[in-house]
Amino acid sequence: MRKILTVILLIVVTTFSAIKAQAPQDGPPHGSAPIPLEIFLGSDGYTSQLVLDRNFKGSNKLGYFALSYLKANYDNDAYLRESINLAMFKYNLYKNFSILSGAIVNSHWGFRPFAGAQYGYHTKEFMGMVNTGFHLTETKNFETIAMAEYRPAIKGAWSLYSKVQGMYSQNTLIGEHDRSHLYSRLGVSYKAFSFGCGLNYDWYGFGPMKIDDHQWGIFISTIL
Repeated sequence: MRKILTVILLIVVTTFSAIKAQAPQDGPPHGSAPIPLEIFLGSDGYTSQLVLDRNFKGSNKLGYFALSYLKANYDNDAYLRESINLAMFKYNLYKNFSILSGAIVNSHWGFRPFAGAQYGYHTKEFMGMVNTGFHLTETKNFETIAMAEYRPAIKGAWSLYSKVQGMYSQNTLIGEHDRSHLYSRLGVSYKAFSFGCGLNYDWYGFGPMKIDDHQWGIFISTIL
């Protein structure tokens, strides 16, 4: 297992270095957030996440929000294999507040239209975002995703890196928990790269069939 993790980590570092070397140096469009990409190698499994929050070129009102999330454990158990993809158009109503409309595709339950709202705020040291809304299907899940990153400077190109991310989805048809997670990260950043240790808490389902999956690990992330 250690050899596998070492090989994966080397591939990740090489890939991130190539991405950074080829990335354009121009800043993001006005009103757009940086694009964080993270890979987490845990004691039992792997997760990756990419978040895209962009205004359309030439517009301060219309934009696009997307999130791609992958998870699997090293034993490749079917119930812990998960892919979640969000694709949302957004319209900025006031300052950092927008309405969202689009769809979520999940490897377990398939396609669901979604409508909701977003609040986002970012500076050089801090990034925060909250998305909340409803799945427009028979279950009418009420779902909220929130994340915050804080990068206070240490010295030169180095800074402290901390992050917390949570998600909660409630099946309003039966009034029960459906899916939730709470992820935390602590490490350091050098320029656009961050690395350190992390803790993932995942919950699936409800009642006696509820599944808990908790694990420690290491992460590496970058800003594209």
